[in-house]
Amino acid sequence: MTVKRAAWILVIALPAAEFILAGASKFRPGSNWSRMFLAWGYPAWLRLVVGATEIVCGIGLVVSRVRLVAACVLITIMAAAAATHLLHGEPQRVILNAALSALLAILIWKSR
Repeated sequence: MTVKRAAWILVIALPAAEFILAGASKFRPGSNWSRMFLAWGYPAWLRLVVGATEIVCGIGLVVSRVRLVAACVLITIMAAAAATHLLHGEPQRVILNAALSALLAILIWKSR
């Protein structure tokens, strides 16, 4: 495997898969997402908006024409998620937000 291909997998495919799977989990019946969104002070329906956005933007990460916009939207979602976790005493959950944000930042930087 070439270095360029490995970098592509790390910076594009990995976050794309994570966001698609995370977004899809917000639609799964019986998931804890409704309860968690309510506990954070958000309406339960917001999880569907966030989930749909994660899925669409996760797919967008692999489409070069919309990659930059998708990455910018997702980094905004990660910032909001990190703020939510910190405000609600869940600092351990910020690690994934920070890691994904770093990969998205690299992607934004390389896409410009």
